[in-house]
Amino acid sequence: MKIRILFVSIVCVMYLVSCSSSEESTKKVEETNTRIVKKFRNDVTLNIQKNASWVNLMPGTQPKFHVTGKLDLLEGENYDPLKTELKFIKIYQNEEELYYIMPKVIEEISGDTKILTFSTLKGLSINKNLDTKNPVVFEFIFKQDNNELKYRDNNVLVEEVH
Repeated sequence: MKIRILFVSIVCVMYLVSCSSSEESTKKVEETNTRIVKKFRNDVTLNIQKNASWVNLMPGTQPKFHVTGKLDLLEGENYDPLKTELKFIKIYQNEEELYYIMPKVIEEISGDTKILTFSTLKGLSINKNLDTKNPVVFEFIFKQDNNELKYRDNNVLVEEVH
């Protein structure tokens, strides 16, 4: 009789332990699944020759955030690169929009490709949420007629110039 009670007790304890363990695992899986991953589809095809961002921290100057780059806007199905213009650049970090820039743009045409050189000439005030130790995301916003076309370049490093 004692052996039967001991056996039933052990089985009950094992059952309770296994249930609580699976419940905890289920909670962890549910918490992991609640994280939202945003997917982004680029509307244009670019060859990024150069894309840079940096913070000017030189002594004797006011700290500023700068961007510069050179892009080849290639021919696409839903747009004509020769009629498409780079209007804005949004800069994100940790899904937060830090800057909405209207850059200085110089355009060149080479066959069916438009070559775009862009920059912020004087720089921008440093956003208090900018973390120079983490990369940023550039979202290029193009316009053709009334259509807005976007392209994202992820993981652009922010350099510090001293």
